[in-house]
Amino acid sequence: MKHRNSILVATLVVAATALPSMAQQSSGMQDMPMQNMPMHNMPMKDMMQSANAEGVGVVQAVNPDQGTITVKHQAIESIHWPAMTMTFKAAKPELLKGVEVGEHIRFGLHTQGMHGTVTWIKPVSP
Repeated sequence: MKHRNSILVATLVVAATALPSMAQQSSGMQDMPMQNMPMHNMPMKDMMQSANAEGVGVVQAVNPDQGTITVKHQAIESIHWPAMTMTFKAAKPELLKGVEVGEHIRFGLHTQGMHGTVTWIKPVSP
């Protein structure tokens, strides 16, 4: 019985060590240093809540076929996100029409945990 308990404890230790790494990889954010992000210390309940926010940034890529936009955005204080480059899904494909790489934008964002959906886009002057 003592041997079984040792195996169980060892298995749990390995799983607990591997899960954070696996979760980070599956989120599509593996290139971001989590230790430098304010939300790495945030309680899980706060990270999973949905919210609406506004961001400002520069368009890095637009993919109308996939309905995505990549934005290098400034910090979004209302949702505790630091400045970073992220790819977002557009709520409607027509939001991406006329948006160009290099364009400075203000955008609406609906977040669910670490994922965001762009709900509107407006060009702004740099």
